[in-house]
Amino acid sequence: MRLLLDTQVMLWWLLDAPRLKADTRQLIRGHSCLVSVASIWEVAIKHRLGKLPVAPESFRDHCLQSGATLLPVLDSHAIETSALPRIHDDPFDRLLIAQARLEGLMAVSADRHWPSYDVSLHRA
Repeated sequence: MRLLLDTQVMLWWLLDAPRLKADTRQLIRGHSCLVSVASIWEVAIKHRLGKLPVAPESFRDHCLQSGATLLPVLDSHAIETSALPRIHDDPFDRLLIAQARLEGLMAVSADRHWPSYDVSLHRA
């Protein structure tokens, strides 16, 4: 099983944040993890706005050093977002959900909206 980590989950993993549950830590340790390039973009935007102290280059480098693989954003991923129900409008979350669906990945997220989507999901 391959996991697609939500941006927040990856940040918690990298920072060893106590908010990341023990079962989620165990899941991440035991499986191949992917981080979407969309997460790097999200970090870049939040860093630029002063909402996140982590620079996008540092986030990317730490993801790779932790053993995660970067998942590129493809046109098919963008198109798949239009097939998702309008449960919430966060474009990053919608893209990650579309990627998980198309690539057959288990998404890992703490976001309260994700369980409402038709996606394989582990709640972090």
